[in-house]
Amino acid sequence: MKPKIKTTLLAAELVTLYILVPLILFCTGIRSGIFLALWVTGIYAVLVLKRNPDFTFQKLWHGDGWTVAAKRQAALRFLLIAILLTILTITYLPEKFLRFPVENFWLWLLVMALYPVLSAAPQELIFRSFFFTRYNDLIGGKLSAILINGLLFGFCHITFNNWIAPICSFFAGVILAHSYQQHRSLKLAVIEHALYGCLVFTIGIGGYFFTGDWRI
Repeated sequence: MKPKIKTTLLAAELVTLYILVPLILFCTGIRSGIFLALWVTGIYAVLVLKRNPDFTFQKLWHGDGWTVAAKRQAALRFLLIAILLTILTITYLPEKFLRFPVENFWLWLLVMALYPVLSAAPQELIFRSFFFTRYNDLIGGKLSAILINGLLFGFCHITFNNWIAPICSFFAGVILAHSYQQHRSLKLAVIEHALYGCLVFTIGIGGYFFTGDWRI
């Protein structure tokens, strides 16, 4: 395949997966389709990645390793963001603070257990592992790739029909993309994503990232 045609098809695929699909879900109001779209796209991502001659699930999962210094930076970053989000929630949404674990403990516990597998894992597969493998040459520089990844991650959250989810997800996307560029590990990406996700659901703003009717 000619390079120009290949580049055009890759760009069309990127726009379709990361812009058109969430835009369709947002415009049609089919919020129940978010989870289905996530998993269908995840399956597609795995099938495409497997076509690479050097692909192995072990390499996808473990990546290149993460330095001790980078891990400490990520842990400190999480701690600071956790404190900031907690303060903001208590200040501006005091009625929501810790409401989910207090009022619905067993459901909260179930979310803590299942969120990493059912939500964080497919999201990191699509937005980090697949994105940085599939479109790295298309986008170019490391910084531009991180910023574009964050923008697309934030944009996809318009499907939740509020302004908090896209904005928070943009910053989360930049953080997760930056970390992924360091270790290239789906496992580590899922762990970091799950920490932020479980934090959000615990402190009381998980409802902005959820499509159901439960009071979370």
